[in-house]
Amino acid sequence: MSNWDENLTQIQKEAASHKGSHARLLAGPGTGKTLTMTKRILWLITEQNVSPKQILALTFTRAAASELRQRIKESLKDNNFDLPRVSTLHSFALRQLLRNYSLTRLPQPLKIADDYEERQIIIEELSDLINKKVKETQKLLNELSADWQKLTADKSDWEKRFPNPKFLGGWKEHREIYGYTLRAELVYQLKQVLKEQGESIDLEGPPKYVLIDEYQDLNACDLAVINSLTTLGSEIYCAGDDDQSIYGFRFANPDGIRRFTNDYNPSEDLALDICQRCRKEILEYGLYVARQDLRRIDKPIRSKDEEEKGMVHILRFPNQDREADGIAELCHWFINNQHINPDEILILLRSDKDNKFSNPIKNALSKNNIPVGTVSNPLESLNRKPGRELLCLMRLTVNRADHLAWRTILDLGNGRIGAKTFSKLYDMARREGITFSEVIQKVKASPDVLKGNGNRVAEQVSKIEIQLNEIGIPEKGNLEKWITDLANNVIQDETEKKEVISLFLRVKEIAGDESLEDLLRALNVSLGDAEQEKEKGKVSIMTMHQAKGLSADAVILATAEDEYIPGRATGEAIDDERRLLYVSLTRARKYLYITFCQKRTGQQSHSGRMPGKTQRTFTRFLSGGPHVPEDGQNFISHLTGRRDSHV
Repeated sequence: MSNWDENLTQIQKEAASHKGSHARLLAGPGTGKTLTMTKRILWLITEQNVSPKQILALTFTRAAASELRQRIKESLKDNNFDLPRVSTLHSFALRQLLRNYSLTRLPQPLKIADDYEERQIIIEELSDLINKKVKETQKLLNELSADWQKLTADKSDWEKRFPNPKFLGGWKEHREIYGYTLRAELVYQLKQVLKEQGESIDLEGPPKYVLIDEYQDLNACDLAVINSLTTLGSEIYCAGDDDQSIYGFRFANPDGIRRFTNDYNPSEDLALDICQRCRKEILEYGLYVARQDLRRIDKPIRSKDEEEKGMVHILRFPNQDREADGIAELCHWFINNQHINPDEILILLRSDKDNKFSNPIKNALSKNNIPVGTVSNPLESLNRKPGRELLCLMRLTVNRADHLAWRTILDLGNGRIGAKTFSKLYDMARREGITFSEVIQKVKASPDVLKGNGNRVAEQVSKIEIQLNEIGIPEKGNLEKWITDLANNVIQDETEKKEVISLFLRVKEIAGDESLEDLLRALNVSLGDAEQEKEKGKVSIMTMHQAKGLSADAVILATAEDEYIPGRATGEAIDDERRLLYVSLTRARKYLYITFCQKRTGQQSHSGRMPGKTQRTFTRFLSGGPHVPEDGQNFISHLTGRRDSHV
């Protein structure tokens, strides 16, 4: 007997078992969206006899894909079923392009350049090629990515209108020599293949039922891919909340989910209305912010238990030092008086460039003996020399013609090759119409063809090839040991080694892949800052964007000043800032504290909308609202003196 509807409310059950058309599931914060999607997949498999191969679930981040996959696996543990495919849209795009490589115009074999390669090789070398400063080249690459995401690149006169045709020519030449595809173009390239090839494309599955999480975070290109799937017979079930659309910087727009029922006809409108996370006072304060958007979809939502009281306070401090001390005392009170674990406390900042906002808070917490962790990009260890060298060896193990891996490892090794030599190698490859790995093999065979440093290049290439032969290919089921052994041989520093091994094993775990090739692909399609996680046993300091998808018993939203929220935003970007604030407020379950300063001095005075001015004002989104700012120092003194306080 199937128990697919176990632990579901009636509304969740109805949403999970929708049948007969496309559907939009509007799900506010904490309403059980992931649970409902999990149960829908279970319902399709156990009640509708749908093959798991016909189901595709797409999420925004790799961590979200891992969570959904694990929930499905747990739900199906008593049944003899395979798991459906669960992945990010970027991972899905990469797999389909690999399956249909002959239909693309991309360099083969398909290789995705990661952030390090973009920054340290592609942008640096393109800057030299087109005689531009690095910042100017970065801006041009960003414009190229934006044109893919907004579908501006589809216009017939796009290349003529692009601000720098020389950049486009240089980029096309460079990518042929180094054989790479940019991560930003993955989804666009899949869109092109779907548009041009139609039913002739060999689509994995193909998927009859497509479930999409966080639909509000899709941009125009993402939406076009989803729409193309319907022409191949897919039924779309999207879940999300226009109030939580916060990725305007990658051109996501809430209009996508708002117009879903017009774009897909027939389609059903579904909604979850009970917030299991936020207590009433916190939810209502968040909704006070969300409802300022005149164009939002009005949706019913209420707290699960309206009798449980939440605590919401706005604390005003004279400067950032007093704010940091107040935050530290609050955390001390949470931990020692309210018995909240440190990892159930989030401190959120609008931004934190150069750690100028987190450092004072971190120092204040440390003085109070409170364990604290600042959340950083988990892939950062691969941007340092030991981790990057290890990654290059892994990539060359999979593909000896990985041009960017060769370029990087020759730059990092003890006998590193200089910039002038790389320039000569590039020119030789360009003149002869060959790739980078082909040109270094040519120099290895005949060092004299490269004047100056031919012998050094030949020596280093041979040395690396000997190392690769000694490493060998990991046997099936032996990947973890292979990674550990390789790290032991390559990385000397124990702390660095532990961090890198932990990263690879973590990616392997959440990506659900078994082969080295799959592991490397999972790393390639990471979304960087969108993949952050909080540390166990520590109070976490992170940006508001990084908190998306997380929740905690206590949330302290610091730096809540108009100079930062909305800051320099104008036009529609102001709506993005308002939604970001709503998302941040609704991370809290029981306690929500908002802090702001009247003045910011030192480094902090040079941030925000009016750099150089010390005066700060409370954010317009909360000013005049249902909660009035209080003197932070007086409030903290009173609070910490009440040893019997509880909520």
